[in-house]
Amino acid sequence: MSEREAAHYLLLLGSAREDAALRVAQARDGLSSLGQIVAVSEVVSGPSVSPGDPHVYANQALRLASPLARDDLNLALKQLEYQLGRRPGDASCAIDIDLAREYDDAGALRWENPAKLAHRLFLDLAAQVQPERA
Repeated sequence: MSEREAAHYLLLLGSAREDAALRVAQARDGLSSLGQIVAVSEVVSGPSVSPGDPHVYANQALRLASPLARDDLNLALKQLEYQLGRRPGDASCAIDIDLAREYDDAGALRWENPAKLAHRLFLDLAAQVQPERA
């Protein structure tokens, strides 16, 4: 992208496979090709936050500085999920990468998807990578 300043994006990563921590790490590696990872949360393993889902997930939040516009980044995230094994109807979730927030270069919130942050777990992970406001 030409002269667009990098936006900072809050991304939520999750996997419910037996090798979930490895898949989350692979997602982080893939995301580094889309921008600079500037903050990562701890990886938390636990039961699904969705009622009726019997899977155990590894979840992590990270903040990515990228020159990509939000729609372009979202498309790239879906492509990365596919490269890492996610398929339609994937009940055991190979990898999920959700775009939850966008911040400007000063750390001000520009956009948010409240549905992605509806559970306390994701709010706690997001707080670990939230930008400092100048």
